[in-house]
Amino acid sequence: MAALCWVSTMPGTEAWGRPGQSFEEARDHWAFQPIRRPALPEVRDADRVRTPVDRFLLARLEAEGRGFEAPAEARTWLRRVTYGLIGLPPTFEDVEALERDDSALARERVVDRLLADPRYGERWGRHWLDVARYADTKDLVLLYGRDAVRPYAYTYRDYAIRAFNEDLPLVDFVRDQLAGDLVEPPLPAWRLAGLGFLTLGRLFDNNPHDRIDDQIDTVTRGMLGLTVSCARCHDHKYDAILIDDYYSLYGVFASTEQPYRLPLIEEPSLVPGGIEFEGKLAGALATLEEHLDVHYERLLGVMRGRLGDYLHRAATTRPDLTETAQFALSLTPDDFRPALVLKTRRLLAERVRPEDRVFGIWAEWNELADDETFADRAREVAERALAVALEHPSGEGPRHRGVAAWLSENPPASREEVPRRHGEMLLALDEARGGRSCGEEAYFEGVEVQEVALLVKGPSSPVWFPRRDTPDHLSRPEKDRYNQLVLALDKLGAHAEQAPPARAMVVTELSAPYEPRVFARGNPSRPTRAVSRSVPRVLTGGEVRPFGAGDSGRLELAEAIGSPDNPLTARVIVNRIWMQHFGEPLVGSPSDFGTRSDPPTHPELLDWLASEFMAGGWRWKPLHRLIVLSGAFAQGTALGGGGVGEGGGPTYEGYPRRRLDLEAMRDTLLFVSGRLDPAMGGRPVDVAGDAGNRRRTVYGLVDRQNLPGLFRAFDFATPDQCVERRPYTTVPQQALFAMNAPFTIEQAKALAAATERIPEAGERVGAMVRQVLGRRAQEGEIRKALAFVEGEGDSEAERGTLSAWEQLAQVFLISNEAVFLD
Repeated sequence: MAALCWVSTMPGTEAWGRPGQSFEEARDHWAFQPIRRPALPEVRDADRVRTPVDRFLLARLEAEGRGFEAPAEARTWLRRVTYGLIGLPPTFEDVEALERDDSALARERVVDRLLADPRYGERWGRHWLDVARYADTKDLVLLYGRDAVRPYAYTYRDYAIRAFNEDLPLVDFVRDQLAGDLVEPPLPAWRLAGLGFLTLGRLFDNNPHDRIDDQIDTVTRGMLGLTVSCARCHDHKYDAILIDDYYSLYGVFASTEQPYRLPLIEEPSLVPGGIEFEGKLAGALATLEEHLDVHYERLLGVMRGRLGDYLHRAATTRPDLTETAQFALSLTPDDFRPALVLKTRRLLAERVRPEDRVFGIWAEWNELADDETFADRAREVAERALAVALEHPSGEGPRHRGVAAWLSENPPASREEVPRRHGEMLLALDEARGGRSCGEEAYFEGVEVQEVALLVKGPSSPVWFPRRDTPDHLSRPEKDRYNQLVLALDKLGAHAEQAPPARAMVVTELSAPYEPRVFARGNPSRPTRAVSRSVPRVLTGGEVRPFGAGDSGRLELAEAIGSPDNPLTARVIVNRIWMQHFGEPLVGSPSDFGTRSDPPTHPELLDWLASEFMAGGWRWKPLHRLIVLSGAFAQGTALGGGGVGEGGGPTYEGYPRRRLDLEAMRDTLLFVSGRLDPAMGGRPVDVAGDAGNRRRTVYGLVDRQNLPGLFRAFDFATPDQCVERRPYTTVPQQALFAMNAPFTIEQAKALAAATERIPEAGERVGAMVRQVLGRRAQEGEIRKALAFVEGEGDSEAERGTLSAWEQLAQVFLISNEAVFLD
């Protein structure tokens, strides 16, 4: 039967195309060279140097015959640094205080105050959430509908905010997010929430391979600046990243699972209704666990009884795409379980060989012609095998005694019967468990009993699966019930009137780590050579450094990412921080430091900052101080964008004007109108649809599959993938929001109401300007404002529902001076 040959043509190894860069060439690429600490360059205009940062920028400018712009006025610098560190404007009192303080340490005191402000974590935590592709909901909207909210996703957002406020060193920050559950001694409970970095991505229709790919992509682009996911199907086209490297990381993340029972990070007794909620949750968990236990044992029994059917199907049919897509199938009790068919194919491809003790007879039968003499010749093959087996009384010969004895007495009549005959044989031998089960002389014991048991009931069996995979094999009614029970866990938390005790969305280790194999062309149904779990070899000069055998390797991966010997991580993080302060990064592609990226515009500055970052204990706040206290940061505004050097890229000749991002814009409207709610943390709220919501935008619900129009209009980061930088666009929807949105109008009304007790009209205008713009009003501004409110502006009909003073307040709130940063 020709189809039987499929068991012997499964791919072994294939010739992969080489990557576009060898490991030797990678050593010469700027990103993979060791971080060095360059000497500070000499500059002519030394008076403009405030921190070492300035020497690198000035040296470049002076070489091109240019220099820094004149310093910005105190108010401009204060707005710049306050928005940069806490995402809010300074108050008029803050501006006045700085203008009065002419001491040398005045600006340092401002920066230290802002870095100590809890709102700093809200600002910089949000920047990291872009990298972490954070969202509060799942993406299977057709399946979950209004129940798509992940009830504990917010704990990762709160973790990021707290980590920045506590200035958690980057090495700890990375370790928390990749392996916080593996650290000894155990971390404080709140830091377990960092594992949301791995668990809050898309579900990809429950495709496990795509979910692991998303984790690989987020970790490598977000923390290493490497596009490792490009090597999923072949060696990287441009960089020294092999397909083996991809599957080495695949093995790391495939060795974890997300538990149903999430660890508490908040004491239930301290939460209103917490004890009662925990009782309900425990009951729901118990029901789910019982459902899985019952069907797991039942399914194992059913699959075991069909062992011969699975062997026959795998041996006589071509591989099917559904064998890697069980997550999208609706199964009936009689259906073959695709993943088990795939597992059976792999078993036969590896073991139907002449040298195999159990399946060697099958391999010999495959060589026989399928005609009327097949049965006699098949018996002869089995009898010869039995004679060879009995030459080894210890049972350790080239043939299994029990297998050979049973098959010699029950040979197949045709090749069609071979697979099922082997299934019957294995079940019969396992039931006999040794002894005189196949004739007086056919004893089998010890290792032979174990060999059979493993193939019938153990992990080596083609029809065995771990309990965690039970949902993949359930029939439609049982699977629907399972989905309901899992969803019930989330619904309990998401729809509780009061926030339940907080939990961390963690991962846990499998009992035995996954042993990765390269998938030919990325196809999970075509596993080839085995690889070890390890970091990409481009970080080790081409050397394979396997992780330990006992666990997933997540902790070792985290330590490798945060190692001072790794030249990428510090550069990547420093580049991201620089980009947020200046609008443009030193490396134009913050998530790709490979050969397709442009080199740094200021390589010496990048390395100096990276070395300073590491020398300072990998802490964020000292790096912020270096940047925002620099003369470059204190320059006047460059309306042309900061200048372009002779080699391309920004020269930082002047500070570039830019529009406030969504969070800063919305938070500013609330802040200057006196309505910003300072509460921190907790469940997400509707900041886009609820005009009366006063929480900071970082606490707004991020709906992955239905991102609000407000978010899209103001260039919010897509939560579907790791985002290296947000675009900055100017589109009509932004102006329409400013003029017509109920939220903007609410703030205008609040600002007008806050100043209505000021009896003198000119003073009232001045108060509005001080509140919104942080400066004193000019006489011309007051004159025009009064002319407007006293009737020389729009008519009552043209103003609509807003009074003249409310409309004037709106003018100040949406002015370029308020929503652009100089």
